[in-house]
Amino acid sequence: MIKVLVCCASGSGTSMMMKLTAEKACKALGVDAKVEHAPIAEAKSSARNFDIVITSPAFVSTFDSIKDRVKIAAVKNPLSQPEYVNALKESGLVK
Repeated sequence: MIKVLVCCASGSGTSMMMKLTAEKACKALGVDAKVEHAPIAEAKSSARNFDIVITSPAFVSTFDSIKDRVKIAAVKNPLSQPEYVNALKESGLVK
């Protein structure tokens, strides 16, 4: 099982939509995953407990200090399942 964290600025509406989209992408790939969502402020401290963080391009640099231990990916459209599929594949965590 992979642990996925999705995050946006406030951690309410958009990150919940991101969570649902990430879950659909994992299911489409046949990947057993636990997906959680959080605001960026909380994600900065909890990200090290996940295999991958998926966020918007604007927040990727927030995770520079852990990118050697956690995969960091960006999606431009929080509702685009294909973007999540690509992010998961490019991370090397799934095939």
